[in-house]
Amino acid sequence: MLMTDGEVKEAMASGKLNIDNFSDKSLQPASYDMRVGNRLLISSESAEIDLFQKGSAVLQPGVFALVTTHEKVKLADTIAGHIGVKSYYTRKGLVMLTGLQIDPGFEGVLVIGLYNASPRSLTLEYLAPFCTVEFHQLAQPVVNPFAPGEEQKEGKIPRADKDYLRTLETQSISEMSRSLTELTRNVASLSHSVKLIYWVMGIGFTFIAVLVALK
Repeated sequence: MLMTDGEVKEAMASGKLNIDNFSDKSLQPASYDMRVGNRLLISSESAEIDLFQKGSAVLQPGVFALVTTHEKVKLADTIAGHIGVKSYYTRKGLVMLTGLQIDPGFEGVLVIGLYNASPRSLTLEYLAPFCTVEFHQLAQPVVNPFAPGEEQKEGKIPRADKDYLRTLETQSISEMSRSLTELTRNVASLSHSVKLIYWVMGIGFTFIAVLVALK
């Protein structure tokens, strides 16, 4: 069952749900807006960026990134979460590359994978609301709650996620290049076909008009 804002606060008061760095402004009628945290790793850069110090960072077109949430969450074995990117960033071409589920028993920051699919650069600002989480009350406790890792509990980007980002970048850039090349060819071919259709239709209409005039 999807939890309302009041039910979220009740769950926090009872200890079933904990949101460190909680903000009333981020609590929506049936969700909570997570804010950009201080750790950011961009595929085009080797060093992790401290957004607390820098304030913001630019995601160039075609880059992948991992960013932590400002909030840490802890879920009881009767609560699950569902993640989504806020529409403001979706409209700008930001794609989320993260599992949608937060399992019961999870504890720590959320590490969100991002990809800038737009042709323009995007600015990611520290503490900006960028993804939303819906919390769901389960009918009964799960049998095997999620076992949280120490790195996320400490607010860090896990080593496994960093390695995955590098692999994703290496494998995807070449594939993306081939796809864009093929797309360009297809668009050019389609454009040529449309022009040909218009030309044939123009001749046809002219021929019909001549026949009508001769009758």
